[in-house]
Amino acid sequence: MKARIKQRRPGHATVVAYLALFIALGGSAYAASHLGKKTVGTRQLKGGAVTAAKLKKNAVTKAKIKDGAVDGSKIADGSVTGTEIDAASMPFSQIVHEARGSSTVPLPTGTRTAYPLDNATYTQEAGRDDSFVGSLDVTIPASCTGNRTVYGNLVVDSADPTKALSQEVVAAGEFHDPGTGQVSGRINLGPYVNGVRLQSATATNHTLAIVATASCTSGGGVTATSGGVDVIGTK
Repeated sequence: MKARIKQRRPGHATVVAYLALFIALGGSAYAASHLGKKTVGTRQLKGGAVTAAKLKKNAVTKAKIKDGAVDGSKIADGSVTGTEIDAASMPFSQIVHEARGSSTVPLPTGTRTAYPLDNATYTQEAGRDDSFVGSLDVTIPASCTGNRTVYGNLVVDSADPTKALSQEVVAAGEFHDPGTGQVSGRINLGPYVNGVRLQSATATNHTLAIVATASCTSGGGVTATSGGVDVIGTK
């Protein structure tokens, strides 16, 4: 008579141990390969789980970024440079022309005097708005007393800048000194009421000029020593 071999059912602890081993060795891979569509959402992702290294190249496109989602706080300082910007695709302003002068020119009291500029003519591109700023350095001597003021205008496209019409003045400023003795200063020529030349359908040539007028209650001898104009183009 053969002896019966008694079979024992595995206990609960043994089943749990085998199940844990199965999950550790292959269960997670099985689960990952059999996940239903749209079953993994933000709640299932651990914070920081998706890093740049886990993103396929070019996987994140403009269509996948919500409008306004990327602002200045999410961009590292200095990470966006001129090479990353397509200037032709967006409005921008920059200096498009410079005119400079370094002559010393007398400014007779009460007389409008043109200050000479090198490179005074430039071309405004079609489709671009141009605005203008400038400066003129002046010296008021001790011989100019009382009302010691020098006025400056930046003029565009005037046949005679010393007789410029108001609509030809694009920037203006003045330097005033109530004291005595010799003093030097700068007239900052800021935007005037007609300070923008609007874009046109075709390229347009313009001529720049600085005109200054000195005022002294008595005496004179005021001079202009250097000046310049910057054209700011917006396109």
